[in-house]
Amino acid sequence: MSDDPTHTQPPEGPGDQMPRPSGGLSTTMAVVFYGLLLLVAWLLGGWWLGLDLVVWHDGWGQPAWVDALIGVGIGVATVIASRIFERTMEWARVLTREFRKILGGLTTGQVAVFAVTSGVAEEVFFRGFLQQALSEVWIGNEWIGLVVASLIFGLIHIGPDREKFLPWTIMAVVLGFVFGLVYMWTGNIIAPVVAHFTINFFNLLHIAGTDLDDEDEQEGAVSADVDEDDPWNR
Repeated sequence: MSDDPTHTQPPEGPGDQMPRPSGGLSTTMAVVFYGLLLLVAWLLGGWWLGLDLVVWHDGWGQPAWVDALIGVGIGVATVIASRIFERTMEWARVLTREFRKILGGLTTGQVAVFAVTSGVAEEVFFRGFLQQALSEVWIGNEWIGLVVASLIFGLIHIGPDREKFLPWTIMAVVLGFVFGLVYMWTGNIIAPVVAHFTINFFNLLHIAGTDLDDEDEQEGAVSADVDEDDPWNR
């Protein structure tokens, strides 16, 4: 630093601003949590019930690459739908802002860790273990097993503010049903895992890149326009 009292620092530009903190969730927590979820699925499904947590049945004899392609298609379609909702629906924009506040500024590597661990562990648990156990052992009906597993999958996706995160819960129920149908159809968890990973990776990457300052400025501009147009505020 210069000792010259007449020396002044140049004003900060946009690139000189301090980065936003990285948020409260860590990759270590994700690995530990989803590792425990996999362990529970193996203990209950694999060891206790003797289920194959990856392959349920032979499907129609399709190769694994077809399952992966189906998963990519479902994932990409869901990501595109998410962007459309965000552009046209206020509740979707609210969800993005709320998730950005919770997750903070994730790096691409952190996003990949979250997407891989959640995609694999949740599909092994909810499809490979729970849906299969309900369908084959506990209830004995594939459709009831599908519905129950999908509802439980959706209901665990509840945010800190139930009203703001309600659309997320509803979407999770719908996606759980889609993943479960694909699991029934293909006979294995490859397509659900690939779809789940694709959705989480690209949506988390988008959320991590959302600038809350810009969002706040846009909201303030909209509010100011509304106030100016309101004759009662004059």
